[in-house]
Amino acid sequence: MGNRMRLLFILFSGIGLILAACKGQSAPSTSTNSTVFATYGAFDRLPTTAEEALSQGWVDTGECVPQMGRHFLKMTDGQPGPLVLLFNPAGNLIGVELESLSEQPSPPWEHLEHGHPGMEFEHWTIHFWFSDPSNACAG
Repeated sequence: MGNRMRLLFILFSGIGLILAACKGQSAPSTSTNSTVFATYGAFDRLPTTAEEALSQGWVDTGECVPQMGRHFLKMTDGQPGPLVLLFNPAGNLIGVELESLSEQPSPPWEHLEHGHPGMEFEHWTIHFWFSDPSNACAG
C-alpha cells in the first residue's frame, strides 16, 4: 500500500473511531458516555472506564504520561496489541492510541525513538482524543 493510500486509510479509520466515540455528544467532555468500537474485520466494543478495561484483561502500564494519560494494553501471546486505551486518573477513557513497531509516515504518525514511561521501546503512534489531553494526569 502506498503512503498516500495508507494515510487515507489512517485518516478515515481515525474519523470512524472518533465518530463512534462521540455519537450523541455535542461537546467534548471528560468521558465518552457512549460506546466505542474498534473495527478490524469485526466490531469489538472497547471499555470506556479503567475498571471495565481491567475486568476485560487490559493491562495498566502503571504510569500516567503527561498530556497522554494512563495507558492500558491488551496482550496477545505475550505481545501488546496495536490499540492502547488512554484514561484519566478518574478512570474515564479520554483517547485511543494506535501503535506500530514498523516505521510509519510522519506526519500523521509520531516516531518515539525511545518510547515513553511504561512503553520504553521504539514505536510509531497516532492518537485519537475524545477530550482534551492537556490535563490527562491531573487528579
